[in-house]
Amino acid sequence: MTERFDPGSDRPGISRALPILAALLGLGIGGYFLFLRPPTQLSVPSAETPLTTPTPAPAATTTTEALPATSPADTTATPAPTRIPAAPALQATLPELADSDVEVREHLRALLGDGALAKWLRQDSLLQRIAVLIAGLARGEFSLETLLLAPPAGGFQTDIRDGKTYVSPRNYARYNTMVGLVDGLDVTALAEFFQRYRPLLEAAYGELGQPPEQLDTALLGAIDHLLGTPELATPPALAQESVAYTYADPGLEGLSEARKQLLRMGPEHTRTLKVKLNALRTALLASPPGPATNPAAVQPPQPPN
Repeated sequence: MTERFDPGSDRPGISRALPILAALLGLGIGGYFLFLRPPTQLSVPSAETPLTTPTPAPAATTTTEALPATSPADTTATPAPTRIPAAPALQATLPELADSDVEVREHLRALLGDGALAKWLRQDSLLQRIAVLIAGLARGEFSLETLLLAPPAGGFQTDIRDGKTYVSPRNYARYNTMVGLVDGLDVTALAEFFQRYRPLLEAAYGELGQPPEQLDTALLGAIDHLLGTPELATPPALAQESVAYTYADPGLEGLSEARKQLLRMGPEHTRTLKVKLNALRTALLASPPGPATNPAAVQPPQPPN
């Protein structure tokens, strides 16, 4: 579905289910990506809304070879998804999925802080929500509403050159704070969080109607999908439809909402986030430590008195 740039609010006109990045992606970094609203919202669990599986969209045909893109080998390689090694049995006893929120919330607060995601962290069914994020990210989908985030300050800006409209590089600075937060996350701790709660996350993934044992493939696939985002050498041209903008290049307009989200941040931020994603992928694929030394085996951090 077409992503639209609204010059008044910097939010597309159609709501959808990016950010990625989560775990950087379901585990937190995806949270910071979702400052712009893509079309079609993922379903998330709530008292009023039952958990449902996101509907896969038809794969869009892209023409990345025609794009003015740069692809540094150390940041844009898109390896085929593989399995995440299973950790040895943890000494800590896990709660039941339905009773996991208190423990998981404290772990996530220790990892992510209590700032931009504070409202999201106060919700229930956190592991189920993470599973929904991973499922959506693996399909290239993101939703602003999913993590209860507000758009970055300021309106969307354009430049006019030779009678054509382009995305203005002035937009990229609006993401400085967000990218700085993502860049500061501890990928080793995120990988340990995944290993600790993997059985519960797999159970939550199974509740979506997905094979539980394929959760790790979905997570790695989501990371790899974002790593495949093109890096543009120059700001892309826009086509205007009424009061909204679309990418003039059909190859860019055909990209997934997840990849479009990274493009909006600008090439420097995209490279920074790809480095972080690669680091997370490496941490996830590393051989997990034994339970005697695994920090995830200890009890979750306790809130201060």
